[in-house]
Parts: sequence; C-alpha cells; structure tokens
Amino acid sequence: MIKGQLQFVVPLLPPSVNHYKKPKRGGGFFRTGEVIGFIEAVCIFSHKELVPGDYYEAEITFFLPPAKQRLSSNDTDNFLKVALDALGTAGVICNDGRVMDLIVHKRFCPTERDARTLYHITGKDTFTDENEVLPGRPLQIAAGSHPAEGSETK
Repeated sequence: MIKGQLQFVVPLLPPSVNHYKKPKRGGGFFRTGEVIGFIEAVCIFSHKELVPGDYYEAEITFFLPPAKQRLSSNDTDNFLKVALDALGTAGVICNDGRVMDLIVHKRFCPTERDARTLYHITGKDTFTDENEVLPGRPLQIAAGSHPAEGSETK
C-alpha cells in the first residue's frame, strides 16, 4: 500500500560515478565538489521532505543536453549512484537500500539550460510482488508461456 509520494526536479544532472570519490593523501576517500553540489541541490529542491514508507519505488528521468547525448558515454548506471545516495542524504528516503523498484529514463533536451533530473518517489508500507519466488514456493509459469519439461514441441 502506498504511504506517500514526492515529485521534484533538480535543474542539474548528477555527476558520473567515475567522479564520485577521490583518494586522500594518507588513505581514504573524499566526495568531490561536483557530488557535494548535486546532493545539496537535492536537499534544496526536495525541501528535505521525507517520503513515508518502509520500501520505495524510485522513478528517475535524466534529461541530457546536446553535449551529453552521445549514448556510448552516458550510461544511466553512472548517474544512479549519486542520484540515489542524494535521496538518502537529503532525508527523502530512509536508506537507498530500501529502494525495491527502480525505473530509470534517459531523455534528450534541446539546450544545456534544460538539463535536469526528475524524481518521482513512492513510499510503500509493504513489498509484495506476485511474481516473487519465496523459499519453498515453486516458480509459477503462466500456461502456454513455456513448454512443459519433457513435453514435445511441434
């Protein structure tokens, strides 16, 4: 059951995961200025509004300007780490490990000024999936979708 929803737009794209952390002298890592800036923008544009829920569905759309429209260099998975971490840091969700459904879109926009990240977060109090396979429960296959083991196909 849905407990809450939030939709907001950040007028930036998250930096690539390749620019997420840099090594420190003497060991360890620090977040880059690009990452910190994006996380702060998520805090501002989400108003740090917590979406109530035990589990979450996150739908994220990245609008890429012309300079970033080369499909080979802008994998959506490179944007996701920062985009999801920012939700937790901003307090929109309690933990990005609780995102059970993730829907990602990549779209093109006409100018650099139109680049943005659109978030739609849904909080749920339970996670159920009728297709879920639980221990001790056999996988159910819809009739006619696959030939039964051992049967002949024509």
